[in-house]
Amino acid sequence: MPALNFKERIIDISTSDVIAVIAVLFAALSALYSRWSAKEAIKANDIGRLNELLSFRQHYLELKQNQQKMAEILNSSDSGMQAVREKHADLDSKLREVGSELEQYHSKVISNKI
Repeated sequence: MPALNFKERIIDISTSDVIAVIAVLFAALSALYSRWSAKEAIKANDIGRLNELLSFRQHYLELKQNQQKMAEILNSSDSGMQAVREKHADLDSKLREVGSELEQYHSKVISNKI
């Protein structure tokens, strides 16, 4: 029966093994950074989209105010008032579309996803 040798052995690691372990660590860190970077890019895109929607909303509100001023000026002209009503209705529908999109982003902001 062979005798058991309980002496401590020194692990012989070659240079290529060390380089391989370091490469695996760098790959794992790179994957983690890439995932974090992608999430931050999505957040930045959402914030940019929210800012653009708010800008559109402000623009449509200003245009609606201008149409109200035009209605005051053109209140004696039937054709002028008809054109103002049509433009006002068009602006109102666009403003509603922007408002519905803003609702979606508002819920993201409230739930702290942005």
